[in-house]
Amino acid sequence: RYNVLLRDDKSYPYVLMTSEAWPRIAMHRGPRAVPGRYFGPYASVGAVRDTLNLMHKLFRLRSCEDSVFRNRSRPCLQHQIGRCSAPCVGLVPARDYAESVRRAGLLLDGRSDELTDELGRDMEAASARLDFEDAARLRDLITGIRTLQARQYVDGRAADLDVLAVAMQGVSACVLLLAFRDGRNLGTRAFFPKTNGSDSPEEVLTAFISQYYGEQTPPREIVLDRDLPDRELFEQAFSASGERRVQIKSNVRGERAGYVDMARRNAELSLGTELTSHAAQLARAESLRDLLRMPALPQRIECFDISHTMGEATVASCVVFDAEGPVRGQYRRYNITGITEGDDYAAMNQAIARRFRRAVE
Repeated sequence: RYNVLLRDDKSYPYVLMTSEAWPRIAMHRGPRAVPGRYFGPYASVGAVRDTLNLMHKLFRLRSCEDSVFRNRSRPCLQHQIGRCSAPCVGLVPARDYAESVRRAGLLLDGRSDELTDELGRDMEAASARLDFEDAARLRDLITGIRTLQARQYVDGRAADLDVLAVAMQGVSACVLLLAFRDGRNLGTRAFFPKTNGSDSPEEVLTAFISQYYGEQTPPREIVLDRDLPDRELFEQAFSASGERRVQIKSNVRGERAGYVDMARRNAELSLGTELTSHAAQLARAESLRDLLRMPALPQRIECFDISHTMGEATVASCVVFDAEGPVRGQYRRYNITGITEGDDYAAMNQAIARRFRRAVE
């Protein structure tokens, strides 16, 4: 009954804090192959970038790749504009940098109140020992965190919630997710599940939350645009999996009602845009079929392109389309070597040979 498949062409973006002597903080997508702590998932790349911007301003953590970090001989521009403490050239003690990493982890974990209390105690201790420079630095850090809280908190407190709304036209569906963590709006994300012929919004939403929160840790509060028959069962299951009480609500007031209405309207707009895009994709496929005099619509299209810089660093790119549009998970990029510089034909030959070698074998 609830065999609804989620369809999303992108992996979830996370904030990654690596586990190194001098950890770096950066956005991450794909398999969690890099050792470190992963914070998220975030609803959009924009939310990740905003979070990273905050981390660099408040804690001055490095973002550069290890190859750049190991070969620096002087501070970079990020240090000069106050966004990095320049551990690459030893301008910050290892102990102080590790403390900044720990504090950044508290903020990313949603423990901002605990962090500000700790910073307040440290500021008072610094003032007591007459270290006013350190006290002023801690004061500015507390001010930055509280300014963020005052600007972004939902209902004046640290909200940890997801708002979900579903829109349907026939058997086409869109589920829109609006996420808040520690009171910060992480943005929206639209999902277009395959409904397998179901036209019931309740069934689609039930299937969505069962699959989505089976892979992601649920927040403390989930607000839905409609009630579900198995709501209490989901609350028990999510509370057990998240090891904290999870509430699922549908009848809300105030700001949350406004968020539900916004999510519902955005879901309808996203579904309309998706259906229009699908219709345009179908029209283009029909035009291509007529142009090439094909007996049926093309089921798969692969496009290759060669790029280089004055003949050097040649790269071949492959994009893939199926009957529903781009299949970004199957995009490929090839570094081309062993050819005459600027020979695009040889580069194209190598890229296509590498692409289809396994199929030929």
